[in-house]
Amino acid sequence: MTSSKERATYWRVPGLALEAMDAHFERYAYPMHAHDTYSFGVTDDGAQSFVCRGGWHVSAAGLVMAFNPDDPHDGQSAVPQGHRYRMLHLGEDLVRDVITDAAPGTAGLPLFDTPVVDSPALTQAVARLPTAVAKNAPRLVTEERLTATVLALSRRAATRPVTPPDRRGRVDLAAMARVRGLLR
Repeated sequence: MTSSKERATYWRVPGLALEAMDAHFERYAYPMHAHDTYSFGVTDDGAQSFVCRGGWHVSAAGLVMAFNPDDPHDGQSAVPQGHRYRMLHLGEDLVRDVITDAAPGTAGLPLFDTPVVDSPALTQAVARLPTAVAKNAPRLVTEERLTATVLALSRRAATRPVTPPDRRGRVDLAAMARVRGLLR
């Protein structure tokens, strides 16, 4: 890193394939690299540019970044004052587990073909998880935010979204029998 203003702080969640990073860079540039995880982030201030999936992209303040596992990308500041961003790295098995728990019977993992997404609701959902990790929030809070983040990303930004099965109009006869028994 080239100046004292340039920093990156990392956190890991014990027992989960989940890492969070908070960084500010002015001059530091990442060379082309890839992660074996899903990587999701929010640009908080400034703007950053990167090459990914054959194109040049800019993520300005308030935008979400979504990288699939093994997506090669680089990264650098796109403005003189630099950029601040928070990034999450989630293992594929963790994403699969979250989706399976939330939507039993669904198959597959989400795919993201647009590495920069402009959605204020998604930005809010994604930003809450690194905050919980950085503040060492109770495990339940972290897991609730993890589920909300994965599902929001899948529903709002994935080209192959994972959607829960439609359960409207379906009656769980066994559950109804248990309720009747309790009422009697």
